Amino acid sequence: MPELILGPLVGGLSHDSVNLWARADGPATLYAWLAEDQEPLNPAGQVNLEEINGFAGEVAIRGLKPETTYRYALSLHDVPPESEMGIFTTFPLPGTPRSFAFAFGSCFRAEDETSGEAFRVLAERALSERLRFLLLFGDQIYADEPRFNGLGRVAISLEDYRAVYRHVWSHPAWRMAMQRLPVFMTLDDHEVDNDWHWVDESRTQAELPLYTRLERRLKGYPIEAWKLSGQRVRDALKAYWEHQGMHAPSPIQPPGWTSGARFLLNREDRGSLAYTFTYGAAAFFVMDTRTGRLLNSRRREMLHEGQWQALENWLLGVKDAYPIKFLVTSSAFLYDLSLDVPDRWSAFRAERDRLLHFLAANGIEGVYFLSGDLHSAHATRAHLYGPEGKRILIREFCSTPFEQESNWLSTLTWRRPSSSALADFAHLFTIDRINFGVVHVEFLPEDGGTPPRVRFECVYRDGKGRWQSRWAE
Repeated sequence: MPELILGPLVGGLSHDSVNLWARADGPATLYAWLAEDQEPLNPAGQVNLEEINGFAGEVAIRGLKPETTYRYALSLHDVPPESEMGIFTTFPLPGTPRSFAFAFGSCFRAEDETSGEAFRVLAERALSERLRFLLLFGDQIYADEPRFNGLGRVAISLEDYRAVYRHVWSHPAWRMAMQRLPVFMTLDDHEVDNDWHWVDESRTQAELPLYTRLERRLKGYPIEAWKLSGQRVRDALKAYWEHQGMHAPSPIQPPGWTSGARFLLNREDRGSLAYTFTYGAAAFFVMDTRTGRLLNSRRREMLHEGQWQALENWLLGVKDAYPIKFLVTSSAFLYDLSLDVPDRWSAFRAERDRLLHFLAANGIEGVYFLSGDLHSAHATRAHLYGPEGKRILIREFCSTPFEQESNWLSTLTWRRPSSSALADFAHLFTIDRINFGVVHVEFLPEDGGTPPRVRFECVYRDGKGRWQSRWAE
């Protein structure tokens, strides 16, 4: 009989809907059960788990009540399980001022079952402080690192990538955190391979950095491990969709699909994996900084043009309707390093300027960038030159890694981002320790009449193994 091997996971949560996700080890039907208060669990929906999706699936439940707590369970049988698996609370109606807190971070590379202390601490805080959800900014697996991916070699096929997800997401600390917090995810590079990018506009040829290719060739790796084919990229993205994209809010403009349920990603495809959601009076745009990334001798492009149009339209739409706007990006945005690889926004300055000048020209206020990937946490802020000389404050909060080697060089080599749009840049702090971030949004009073307060709490493990907090706003 099939069994559930991954999950449960609460994704795509909103004021009136939720996606309950799990993966089995064979074909089955996934049943969802739901209840309010002390009522018995009732059927809420079902979905067939099929081989084409690696036996992963999500039950999409609609018509829920805002700001309501539900108990839920998932099973492979059409009778209620003996006990529920967890709880979630739906979000406020869009635009409603509500104070709340959420956690975020990236880069989970567990060495063994004793790893994952950050997730254990996060899970404890989720219960004690009622964190509303968790944002994961990428590198939820390290498919390219043989020591940590459960394969002992670089993942090169769809089945390999699925096996890596099964290995990493079975980690006890990961499962504890995922069961206690609804999640919103996006990808970075290691869901495919280290610092990968497309080299042609048609997105048929992909490439790894020269240092990665040389290292693997010297170690005697097979050609499939150091020469990144378009087929391997699509296999990795297929596994990404099954485990991370499927349960997220629907993409603003989804990519096209092939007959094998893989992304098309050709020149004409304007789609991306970017999506949006709201929590009360706060609006979130989760960028896809990877599937359209182009890097060659003639062009550097991080976001495909279709995503640019979606982002700019969204910014104009939320400008006055939502006082708080979070722009989620897997790569550091307002933080340059003197010694760096061409992988972050600092290597795509024209696009970074495009976004900054768009915010300035349209007088869009209340923007916060949330980022990861850097293997250190930081807080920065700057002003933009807005219309009629008005200065617009923007901020970046970065938190990473959950479990990875820390980037101690980032504390020594950071420098002011190079952009004519910026004024009064301030570097508030950098922390090169294992960490996660908590963002506290406060509406005082909760009637929309007082400007909201947004504070960043970096929760990190110090050199003596104690967990501390550093604050910025």
